[in-house]
Amino acid sequence: MKMKKLLSVLLASTFVLSMTACGSNGGSASQPAEATGDNTAQAETTQTQSSSASGDKTIEFWSVFTGGDGEAMQEIVDAYNATNPEYTVVHRMMAQEDLYQNLPLAVQAGTDVPDLAINHVDRLQLNKENGIYLPMDEYIAANGKITADKYNAAAWNPGEIDGSRYAIPLDVHGYLTYYNKDLVDKYYPGALDDNVITFDEIAQFAPAAAADGVYSYAYTWGRNEFQEWYAQLGGKASEDGTEPSLNNDKAKKVLTDWKAAVDNGWCTQDGDDPTNLFGQGQLVFLPEGTWMIGTLNSMDINYGATYAITYDASKPISWASSHQFVMPKKEQTPEKGAAIMDFLAFFQDNSLPWAQVGQCPAVVAITENPEFKTMPQAFFLDDPSLTFISDYKYYGYMVGALDSFVGEVVFGKMDVDEALSTYNQQISDNIKNQ
Repeated sequence: MKMKKLLSVLLASTFVLSMTACGSNGGSASQPAEATGDNTAQAETTQTQSSSASGDKTIEFWSVFTGGDGEAMQEIVDAYNATNPEYTVVHRMMAQEDLYQNLPLAVQAGTDVPDLAINHVDRLQLNKENGIYLPMDEYIAANGKITADKYNAAAWNPGEIDGSRYAIPLDVHGYLTYYNKDLVDKYYPGALDDNVITFDEIAQFAPAAAADGVYSYAYTWGRNEFQEWYAQLGGKASEDGTEPSLNNDKAKKVLTDWKAAVDNGWCTQDGDDPTNLFGQGQLVFLPEGTWMIGTLNSMDINYGATYAITYDASKPISWASSHQFVMPKKEQTPEKGAAIMDFLAFFQDNSLPWAQVGQCPAVVAITENPEFKTMPQAFFLDDPSLTFISDYKYYGYMVGALDSFVGEVVFGKMDVDEALSTYNQQISDNIKNQ
């Protein structure tokens, strides 16, 4: 895609490409407000005051972190700046939709381009193709500390595109199933002895819970729940890497099973607030992001966490993503490039604050930290085969469509066959018309 054509799309709208990760719509069928961390995405760009710009001796860093995760990132930035580096980092936090619209515009204009930015892993291929990034290879080689063996492979591998590295991973984050331990004991005795909850077990135990007005699981962020259940059945976003492949029996099964659960009173209803229901003891299983851990810790609830509710106990595949550091395309000096690598290498020993807000840092050494091992999300890194990170180039178009129809089908507002046919074609049309 030509840059000018991309920009025309961006200027016409906020782009169909959705902002992956880090928020949910609380059970509504409408498209969720994008958020990170504590789900408090800010509408306006803000800049931290921990370090002031001083000529070209600063690293301008744009991130999509605006809640508790933004505070955690700022804590790490402040710790780095406290080491008195030659180049200090200025951390600019903004809502995801703002960053994803502003970054290509800045690159095209060649003004006010940041030195470093956060992008989600599913953005990498298309943004690289559109000339948004600088390759990092020469800077990584000169630094010598940033090597593949120090990072989670599932997060590290997507950063290499066409033989060059364009991204360094910050984390792996994704969807967990939080569960109320007291309600599991009451309504699901023995079901979590293997640490996995299946849809067969839901069907077995949910009627008794429903009879007492207790939901077994929740519609939270439909796109993520759909993707992990679709992946469990072997569903693919695309068979050839381009054309979408959502209009099939696997997708239909996920949606019809889900609608049946809503109709039976096993799953939360349209307009419900699943987090509040969970806190009030009216919901057994809460599918939600790792970023919700801080919120749940603030509630008076005896909870645990495990993989996604699953069709097959041997494949409890959970949706996952990764925040990645990228260097936007601009004239960059070797000195500042080296300074950026120093900052990124700093995370290898100083990313515990990132874990404390529910993320799984991509640095392998964090798994050896005793404090991290006690965190609810720690198991998420144990078996990479049980996390699903999309490599579909047109992922943004796909999840934009999912946001539009999954809730509509699940809550009985749209026919499943019509939805799958209509939106599969919409994704295809968006790809052709970009």
